[in-house]
Amino acid sequence: MNKTRPLSVAVTVLIVALAVGGTVELARTTLAGEYVAAAAAVVGFLVAALAVAVAAGARSREWLSNPDSYW
Repeated sequence: MNKTRPLSVAVTVLIVALAVGGTVELARTTLAGEYVAAAAAVVGFLVAALAVAVAAGARSREWLSNPDSYW
């Protein structure tokens, strides 16, 4: 039990670092080229699709109150 918390913190920090690095690389390569408007539209669509998927998955709100029993 004592090793679980530091491991979960380390994994969370790793995931956040990968997400930030991916966002920076996306902005640097995709959104800084010739087709900026098209790339921004695709990224906006992906963000909206992800938000809809999360909202559909959380519609019962049961996972927010007790995620252990939901999964």
